[in-house]
Amino acid sequence: MNKLKKLVVLAVVIVGVILFIYPKPFKQTYKDVQVYENGNKVSKIDIELDGKIHKGRFVWQRLKFSEELHGSITIGDKKYSLSPVDLYEFPDEDGNYTDNGIYESLLSIDQYDIVNDNYLTFYITHDKSKLYINSNSKEFIYPSNTNEDYQSVKDWIY
Repeated sequence: MNKLKKLVVLAVVIVGVILFIYPKPFKQTYKDVQVYENGNKVSKIDIELDGKIHKGRFVWQRLKFSEELHGSITIGDKKYSLSPVDLYEFPDEDGNYTDNGIYESLLSIDQYDIVNDNYLTFYITHDKSKLYINSNSKEFIYPSNTNEDYQSVKDWIY
């Protein structure tokens, strides 16, 4: 009987580890995302996110694993790949290692876009309620119905 208990405990631990490490789906469709060019409203566009949350490296200062968002995002008719940024790499101004409740990624169409500085920067909250994408001249912001919303989302990022 003692051997059976050990096998059951071992099986539970193995299943727990697999479930812990297994990527979790992260999908969302945003309708009427506001597009800004040089701070002015230009148009609205639909954005579809199809990703998975993967466990990253272990962060000793937080005693947890960092999380990274992998996958793709479609903006209008262009499909971009997500290249996650490890937000736990450097401490904030208070010396804390945190991701501030967001995922950050670099968006690129071609694998050489990031090397050639031809990418978009993508931010999204863990609860999918806020989205911000920035390129050199364009910004995609959700939710943004008023100028206060626009400033609120920009303040949230910076």
